[in-house]
Amino acid sequence: MRRPRHLLASTDDGHLDLVPLIDCVFLILLFFMLVGRISVEQRHEQITVPPTRSGQVPPPLGANWIRVVVNVFGSTAAGNIPRNAIAWNSDQPWISSGQNEQDFVGYQKLRDKLDLVYDRSRTFDDPNGAKAPGGGVLQLPSVIVEVRADADTEYRVVQDIQMLLVDSVNPRPDQSGASMQPKVPQKPFVNLEFTTRKPGDR
Repeated sequence: MRRPRHLLASTDDGHLDLVPLIDCVFLILLFFMLVGRISVEQRHEQITVPPTRSGQVPPPLGANWIRVVVNVFGSTAAGNIPRNAIAWNSDQPWISSGQNEQDFVGYQKLRDKLDLVYDRSRTFDDPNGAKAPGGGVLQLPSVIVEVRADADTEYRVVQDIQMLLVDSVNPRPDQSGASMQPKVPQKPFVNLEFTTRKPGDR
């Protein structure tokens, strides 16, 4: 007895041709590579650098201008000793003990020295017209400060020193006992230079 044709099972194994699928994948990949490259090139062409409003070329050193150097030595990571090792020009460095995360002795002595230099230097009105806390135009010192750091000094420490230079933080503990809290600048230094040196160099 013959079985109906529609009940006969196919004896051939299913065969799937992957060549068209691979072709499609490569075409899609090629499309996105080309489109992505074109968009990157167009993006570079469309970028425009905004004009500088606050940055200025440091003036040449004259009779009224002085230069000071702030040296940062060694690894300043928390837990390492010394922490916050800072030297003024070629003086011996101020070394914090490093035993306490809130130990900012080096920062405090640096700010004290900056205040003395600010008081003794000639000042000029802020060309951007920034207002002083007591009223009037903020006064800027005729001082160029160069910050020299070891190559292994953490960048966060350079940022801390920069905030000290522009007088935007207080290195001394406030009423709650916290240090390096924001404050209104009163004696800022704005003509800054940053350089690096090999560890051990002076």
